[in-house]
Amino acid sequence: MDDKQRMRQAATMFFDHFCISPDRPDRDSLQIILSHFSRIPWENLTKFLIKAQRFPAENRLRLADTVISEHIEKGAGGTCFSLTEALGTILSCAGFYCHPVMADMNHGKNIHCALSVIGEDGILFLADPGYLVPVPVLMEPGKVSKVDTSLQTLSWEPSERDNFFDLYTVDGEIRNWKYRIRMDPVSPAEFRSHWQRSFDATGMNSLHLNCRNEEGRLSAHNLNLRRVNSQGNTNEKLRDSYPEKVEAYFGLSREIAEAAEEEWERSCLDR
Repeated sequence: MDDKQRMRQAATMFFDHFCISPDRPDRDSLQIILSHFSRIPWENLTKFLIKAQRFPAENRLRLADTVISEHIEKGAGGTCFSLTEALGTILSCAGFYCHPVMADMNHGKNIHCALSVIGEDGILFLADPGYLVPVPVLMEPGKVSKVDTSLQTLSWEPSERDNFFDLYTVDGEIRNWKYRIRMDPVSPAEFRSHWQRSFDATGMNSLHLNCRNEEGRLSAHNLNLRRVNSQGNTNEKLRDSYPEKVEAYFGLSREIAEAAEEEWERSCLDR
């Protein structure tokens, strides 16, 4: 199967699984696709296991057909790189013109990514699957774009440099800076080089999961779970039943969670 066939297969699996039939590459179709894609969890357990198995660099990137099939079969997701590549494949097959863009965060440069997306009307949007953003974000030079969620407001604000935007989360009077993104597309080769380097990021020493639901947000860091909703924040220890609770809360199969927990515990002993 060649690359184009794999791309079409990934898109077809996604559309069939979520019962979507996008008609035209317009804002309405983009909204529908992103609202469904944002149900796929951000998780690094699959990536953690690939790194532990020491696959050759050319074989360790989870491309769109793998991401979508493993989500359908095992509830898996991915980190921002695999999610961005998968979403880009789906949108391209739906007729959108899209390219990866890179962002800097507090703990490094070029460690977050998203997509610049242009539909048939020529309007530029940002799609950020790694941040689980369920809607397209209109990106206009010099203008602020905001997305209201059940918990907070996401605010993309123009930076001092052209085509750069800073993302802040706003909760009442509390503003937290998250990343600075450059809306200039990067080439596939540059994107994959940043993706390969991400396997050595500090965050790959731990297990992480994030998902959004109707009530708020769930996040797990190693054996600690945090729920954030309109009633406040609560914490839960997962040590005694990590695989079962990861499956129950995030939909990720307990087989993957169990293997990742065992590998993480082994890696902690080796440090």
